[in-house]
Amino acid sequence: MNAFPIDISSLGRERGVDFYEYLKLQLDKYALDIDYKIQNKLTRDLVIKFSEQSNIIEENNLLLAKYNDQLEKMVDEKINEIFELQMATIYALVKLSESRDGDTGAHIERTSGMCRLMAELLRKEKLYSHVIDDEYIENIYRASPLHDIGKVGIPDSILLKPGKLTEKEFEIMKSHVEIGYNTIKEVQQRFPQNKFLSMGMDIIKNHHEKWDGSGYPDGLKGYNIALAGRIMAIVDVYDALRSKRVYKGALTHKESCDIIRKGRGSHFDPFIADIFLENNKAIEELHNKFSD
Repeated sequence: MNAFPIDISSLGRERGVDFYEYLKLQLDKYALDIDYKIQNKLTRDLVIKFSEQSNIIEENNLLLAKYNDQLEKMVDEKINEIFELQMATIYALVKLSESRDGDTGAHIERTSGMCRLMAELLRKEKLYSHVIDDEYIENIYRASPLHDIGKVGIPDSILLKPGKLTEKEFEIMKSHVEIGYNTIKEVQQRFPQNKFLSMGMDIIKNHHEKWDGSGYPDGLKGYNIALAGRIMAIVDVYDALRSKRVYKGALTHKESCDIIRKGRGSHFDPFIADIFLENNKAIEELHNKFSD
């Protein structure tokens, strides 16, 4: 007796296929459905796992970035602390030199402020907009006090002489440029990438040069004189004219500006002199701010 109520061998015949082939097709279809379900589940599980890992990585990155920011801040603070200590040491040396020169006023504060102001004004001009940036302005402000640091090597008999210097004495006085330049150069050779020191060397070596080539120590002319030196030259002369020294009295702002106007194109860079004179009121206010 047939175990099946119907002849199973007849299944699929009406579709034109053999029973066993039909059965294989159904089983394959079932297996394929199972595979898809398994694959979908595996894919879903992998996506979930990937998302979880991505979140963990993102959280770790944020945490690491936070630690890096804190570490970077700590490093920056330490660098600034060291830099400020170095600047304090330099300012102390400059102040020592300044006190020997008989000037009881705040010469380095005034010249630093005026150099920064002049650099800011020149930055607005097309001629120097590509040269002067924030770093340049900061460096000229910090390095300008070095301009006469070499005077620590000049004897009091010459530095403090109330009368006119002899030719020989003036040659000794001029040597303060080389003394200061060589001192900073020796330090700069250990830190060749330090722009502050490079700026200081430019200022020291060039601020006694004159636009027409009649200055010292190298008789440089025109644009061969470093920009920082040309800025310092006009600022230093103005402050010297306004200050009382052992050998002269202080001039008024107007008298000082008149002398600078006369030196335009001979002593001073004519363009920088024009900017200085156009903004002479701001210069006067800044000078008076640090005056006794």
